[in-house]
Amino acid sequence: MGHNKTGSGGSVKQPDWRDFGVGNRVMTDSSKLVVVPRESPQRAKILIVDDTEPNRLAFQSILEAPTHEIIQARDGLEALEHIIDNDFAVILLDIRMPRMGGLETAQNIRARKRTRHTPILFLSAYESTPADVERGFVMGGVIDYLFSPVDPDVLRHKVTFLTELYLRNEDAQRELRELREQCQVLELRIRELLHLVPSSRVRSTK
Repeated sequence: MGHNKTGSGGSVKQPDWRDFGVGNRVMTDSSKLVVVPRESPQRAKILIVDDTEPNRLAFQSILEAPTHEIIQARDGLEALEHIIDNDFAVILLDIRMPRMGGLETAQNIRARKRTRHTPILFLSAYESTPADVERGFVMGGVIDYLFSPVDPDVLRHKVTFLTELYLRNEDAQRELRELREQCQVLELRIRELLHLVPSSRVRSTK
């Protein structure tokens, strides 16, 4: 029987499954289970909603980065179509747009469980009224109002902070899922080992 000597001069007996009557039996398939780590998300999605194409292109140019995937929408209805199949780290939302304005779009975004807490940055080419600003903040999740002309550095810093926060949260959730899977694999192996131990051996240890 192998021993692993400790630093204090004692010894710790290493497990030998022959002691339990297992001998050289082959483990079942679950012993080959491997939890394959998932790759952490490399890019955070950003939704830019503005009815003016030059504005969308300007915002995209400011926010382009290796960790950013940028999607554009021309109005609120297009934005709602995008959020059906995508999870966004942050949404840049123009207040005044045809068909569906920014405030109405934000209300619809907040009504969906999947996007209830997605951060929103309101963009305005016009001076919004205090009532508009108040309505936006009351909805919750509205991080800030940015008025034209938008400072590129301010916009970049705000969005980068939110995307980094999103990616860190995704990494934490992924690690938690992997730990749970590893625990499930270990529990299954323990149950199989207990089945391999002769019942007489189990009774003698009690």
